[in-house]
Amino acid sequence: MPNDLKFFYFGYQCPHNAYLLARIKTIAWQERIKLHLFDVSNDEETCRKYNIFSPTMIIVNDRLRWHGPFSKERILEMIESEELEPVPYVVDQSDDVVHGELVPITPDSVPKTCIPCINVDDKGLCMGKSEWVGDMLKETGLKNLGYLHMLGGKCVGGAEFLPSKKVPYPIPDKRKDNAFLTCSYLSNEDKDFRTHPLEKLILDLGSSGFKTLSVAASEKVVFPNGPIDWFTRKGFEDKGVLFEEELHEATIHYLQLRL
Repeated sequence: MPNDLKFFYFGYQCPHNAYLLARIKTIAWQERIKLHLFDVSNDEETCRKYNIFSPTMIIVNDRLRWHGPFSKERILEMIESEELEPVPYVVDQSDDVVHGELVPITPDSVPKTCIPCINVDDKGLCMGKSEWVGDMLKETGLKNLGYLHMLGGKCVGGAEFLPSKKVPYPIPDKRKDNAFLTCSYLSNEDKDFRTHPLEKLILDLGSSGFKTLSVAASEKVVFPNGPIDWFTRKGFEDKGVLFEEELHEATIHYLQLRL
């Protein structure tokens, strides 16, 4: 059977998507592999069919799934192997909340996310994300999509949202007054950079007519948006399992906070 790659991406919602799109095209061309590209920005049907709950997803031979950044070596390993060991990405979450400067997420501020998101100081890689934010602001009439957390002039975290009706993932409860947290980052075993921007976003949403804030988050691993106990400690209610990504050991739950 010929090898087959399916690459799904939520526009340029994630700064990774621009270079991952170029990478998967290069891999497919070099290895002579059939490639199917799906921009799921307005395609809930495809997201439902393939259980897409992350801004980037690749499916190899309709069998193995991988969400998030990938290397050429990882893709070839998925193509050539019958079975792969899971690769869980677990990071302990500190309770030491840092309070830096909060900057609204707009097209002008987004290039600051290059270092925390891509680990490369190249703002050109984030221009797709900048254009995406601009498009979302025009379509929704919002002034910003949340907040970046700045410390010492560098972006260290953030909280980004969309109205749930603008999210292609097959989540329940797509109401006009339900906001969806598209990205919540970063924390590690030493510092919590996520709480400060999330708390500010929650205040804004509550005063802007939204009644709930929802998120798709993994049980134990950090992608997407996990672990879920970080959210339950902040008052989010676990509404149940959406899907399980076996190669990541990521059981993705739907959680919701009343504002």
